[in-house]
Amino acid sequence: MSDFNCEIFQFWGKADDHNTLPAVCHMLDVAFVARAIINQLAEQERAIIIDPFLSIEGVDEEEATSIVLLLIALHDIGKITPGFQYKLPVERIDKLFNIHHFSNFEGAETKHGNAGFVILHDYLCDKYAVNKNTARVMISAVASHHGVFVANKAQSGSCGDKNWEQLQVTAIEWLVSYFSLDLHLLNGLHSKSLTPTWFSYIAGLCSVADWIGSDKSHFCYCEAQEYVCEKRQHTANALADELNIKRILATNNPFRFTGVFAFKPNALQQKILKIIKSKTLPWITIIESGMGSGKTEAAQILADHFIRQAGHSGLYVAMPSQATVNQLYKRMLKFLQHEALGYQNVEMHLKHSNADFEPNYEALRLSSIDSSNEKNSALSVRANQWFTSKKHGLLAGVCVGTIDQLLMAAMLYKHNFVRLFGLANKVLILDEVHSLQSFQLDLLKNTLYWMAKLKVRVIILSATLPRTMLVELVKAYGQTVTKEVEVENKPYPRVTTYSSGALAHSHTITDDKDLYEKEIVSRPPSKYEIKLHATSPTQCVSTMADDVLATAKKAGTGVFVCILNTVSKVQELSKLIARHCSEVPHSGIELLTFHAKYPLATRLSIEKMIEHLVGKHPEDHNSINPNRPVKDKCLILIGSQVLEQSLDYDACEMFTQIAPIDLLLQRVGRVWRHQVNNPVRSEFTQVPRLNVYLPSMDKIPNDYGDWFGHGEVLIYPSHILAVTTRLLWESANVEGNAFEIDINRDMDNWINRVYADVEQQVTWLEQEYDKAFEYRLDKRTQFTLAKNMMFDADKKSVRDLLKYNNSEIDHDEVVLSTRLTSISVQLVFLVVEEGNVIPVTEFSIYKQGVQGLEVLLSECKQEQEYEIEWQVKQCLQKRDIARLKQSMISISHSKWVAHFKELEAQWPYSFVAKSVWQRSPALFNCTPVILDKSLVYQAEGVGELKLDPKQGLIVSKNRVNS
Repeated sequence: MSDFNCEIFQFWGKADDHNTLPAVCHMLDVAFVARAIINQLAEQERAIIIDPFLSIEGVDEEEATSIVLLLIALHDIGKITPGFQYKLPVERIDKLFNIHHFSNFEGAETKHGNAGFVILHDYLCDKYAVNKNTARVMISAVASHHGVFVANKAQSGSCGDKNWEQLQVTAIEWLVSYFSLDLHLLNGLHSKSLTPTWFSYIAGLCSVADWIGSDKSHFCYCEAQEYVCEKRQHTANALADELNIKRILATNNPFRFTGVFAFKPNALQQKILKIIKSKTLPWITIIESGMGSGKTEAAQILADHFIRQAGHSGLYVAMPSQATVNQLYKRMLKFLQHEALGYQNVEMHLKHSNADFEPNYEALRLSSIDSSNEKNSALSVRANQWFTSKKHGLLAGVCVGTIDQLLMAAMLYKHNFVRLFGLANKVLILDEVHSLQSFQLDLLKNTLYWMAKLKVRVIILSATLPRTMLVELVKAYGQTVTKEVEVENKPYPRVTTYSSGALAHSHTITDDKDLYEKEIVSRPPSKYEIKLHATSPTQCVSTMADDVLATAKKAGTGVFVCILNTVSKVQELSKLIARHCSEVPHSGIELLTFHAKYPLATRLSIEKMIEHLVGKHPEDHNSINPNRPVKDKCLILIGSQVLEQSLDYDACEMFTQIAPIDLLLQRVGRVWRHQVNNPVRSEFTQVPRLNVYLPSMDKIPNDYGDWFGHGEVLIYPSHILAVTTRLLWESANVEGNAFEIDINRDMDNWINRVYADVEQQVTWLEQEYDKAFEYRLDKRTQFTLAKNMMFDADKKSVRDLLKYNNSEIDHDEVVLSTRLTSISVQLVFLVVEEGNVIPVTEFSIYKQGVQGLEVLLSECKQEQEYEIEWQVKQCLQKRDIARLKQSMISISHSKWVAHFKELEAQWPYSFVAKSVWQRSPALFNCTPVILDKSLVYQAEGVGELKLDPKQGLIVSKNRVNS
């Protein structure tokens, strides 16, 4: 039995105002947590960490695990140094150890990670002659547990004199003895076996174990004599069981499609059911199929099989936007809660900056609290509060979040290795990857390389994926096997799979028409009419307004959707339609506007209203939504790109500005999305139609800035818009300016003709050569920028990887980002009412304007009954911060950004101190804006902001003179 009366236990490792815990005791706590997590790992995941040590002659699995645990225990050996011990007042540490024998001095290293690296490196290399590179890799993995890589001795100051050195050696050898190891074994370990994958995984495991092992509510502070290893191990095991880190509990019953879904599998889903029965399961699967064709269900089938039958430890679902994330979260929650699957206590979390406001997630967190307070209470799915911390989300068994959270795992962010650890051996679903910027695609390819190394099975979904992107994604994942993967090219719709070797297989999906005769009502159409309307930038909106009103009047009933590419154009069209509705009060037309420039609370409420009115039937997806406008009622829904793919709704007919071809095809996918044979549609909307407003063939501009606002040209490259415009006109017949598109037959041809290589495009579009060439150069620039931000998976050794030391990022001009966007500022809109400063979303005048429709009224949160506590000393209350975030809007107009940055620096606000406001991470990058009673904010020389309850934030271009 180890001696806890040893001198090393006099030195503290954790402390509060009154108590301390010996450093070695804390190191044991962390090792116990690590062991509890390792014991829960699936075999293929455990292999990542122990395989390098199994290569040592005579080392078995138990001994290999002990080596890992020893390394993790030693993560805080740097705390037994003067630089750390003297962080407590001298009068306190004088009661712990002899401060005259173990004295402090100038130049002592205060960062215990740096100190620990030096101590362990010298010990292993000097006493056991361990290879220096091998020692460097092993030690760096655990010394970096505070998120910044510790890679060399030069980073550290002094670790103490001879007295301190002997104490440190004694502590190391005590732990070596506790784990019953002979460190001479490490002479048989080659540094090449400690790969970047091993390094990242161990660094992540060590950090997570340290976070859990540092929780004094479970690992209480005590003296060494009171420390009982068995009790601490029991606590560690109980916490690992409670949190289910790296583990999902479920039955292994065979998957029965009709037992989970309320319909029969279509051809795509049948193909996936065949794939899961094959001997060799794919490591990456790319599903390309039309909008509304059941791709999500297909991905759920595949992911469920990987988890319940193939030993994978969880699931991360990545989507491009918060709105799409919220929609898919609800679907994944319902899927996992199905009794037939037998999931038990699965941690499921929503991961984006506004997750707290999603009602389904909020309800799950509250029910989980109630469940934890009841003995023997079990949920199929729950949401433990521990996982809601910023860096904990990806550790949950199932997480649905933005793609940004995924990309950050393979970038030079602090603790990026914790994200990699959380993702290891999971299943990854990526939806709508076609919408990624070139910059994001470069980051994603690097991330996919990491996923392959970490044994993550990947499922990619898209309706409009260019062939070039498909090949790039497969090759990025396949790099662990070969640099050149050939991808078969079968007709669309298709499923592409890759398991190993140099060939990715492709399978065309062919519908069995007889299978759907009884369920035809719930299927989207395969053929659409595309009707072109030649117009100009100045006439586009008014022409669209006339057309949609005429269509609605003729139809008499239905849902008509207008999508424009900028918020200002959305607001312009909305005003025209609103004016008509006020002038013709009994027209039967209701108007709903949606874009990103609403306060968060309003935006979420409008999303719910759209789902309520024109989403799927709330209970039976084969039936018609009973809330849809019928008889003499029409709904005109006007929005920006958020209506393109963020929401699941069914339009009778759609009207849109010109956009790149893949986005137009995404938009048409919302037409008749839920029912191809909807019996309540008007006799005048019996053809699924997309109306496109664009330049005429002879007036294709060199620059589309006049059409969308010059800022949007960065999003929609001019040469892509020009190619799309030309192809549309070439396909239209002369008389009606219309043509038919068959999604299954024509999708590939349309996408690949537009997104072919620049050289292939300019052979027939010579006047666009300069624009296309500039675009290609810009993509190269974006790749260089992305490369500088990557945690590079292409590095073959840890030594090369550590050259990307993210401690240097703080002093670098490069600012890490997962998206290339204009500089923006987050504004929190406030109003003074009866002497109190309140969020605008609680202001009576604003609320009365927003709640024009009964559904929205029912979804809006009721006014709070208490005042916000502005005059606090430290930080605003969490409940008050949540209220403030609900009135937040982001803007990127350069003059307004500069204005509010200057305002933030001056801080002219008396109702709250700047330090109090910014002490909250949720508000740190936000600026308060006080609106007047008319919901207006004016800035001389800049302009005017008006928050219209129905139109959202209107940014005036008119300057305000004094």
